[in-house]
Amino acid sequence: MKKTKELKKKKYNCENKNRIRQIIVDEIRKRDINNILALESPEFLFSKLLPDKKIIVFENDADVMKKMEKKSPKNVELIFGNIHKFGVLNAKIDSIWLDFTGTWYKEQENIVRLKDTLKETKLFILTLCLREKGYNKNIYDYYLINKIQELTGINWKVIYGENYYDSVQMVTIILENTKGGK
Repeated sequence: MKKTKELKKKKYNCENKNRIRQIIVDEIRKRDINNILALESPEFLFSKLLPDKKIIVFENDADVMKKMEKKSPKNVELIFGNIHKFGVLNAKIDSIWLDFTGTWYKEQENIVRLKDTLKETKLFILTLCLREKGYNKNIYDYYLINKIQELTGINWKVIYGENYYDSVQMVTIILENTKGGK
């Protein structure tokens, strides 16, 4: 129940977050991307920007899921559970946006479980909180890209990256898999 209360306090429709969402949408539109695996706000702020794309959304809070089911746009397939479970389906997906509220250390296990799925994606977008001890804005992005490449075994091409403030310090990185999704 505590998690649901925290989500009610979280504001998804913020200036910086909306700007980042639009950058992601613009990058998706530049490519032949038809389906997207994502974490989503209860108001479907991202999915509504891409009504012509199939978006698979995972939600692991039952109370939030019930509210989302009532508001789900036609282009969204809403699935209850942790997003890493998508990895066991061996399904192909063009793009993945993991819009986490946690840190790299907390969320990397989810990425590991999506490793095989990521090999076939065209775009991998990752948003993380920067509450790490010893965080240094000048080197963290390079450290994070290195860790993602080591973890996935993919030499990602960086399309975009930005640190920004959204109730806490966040980072979003858009990565392209030049060998994936063929």
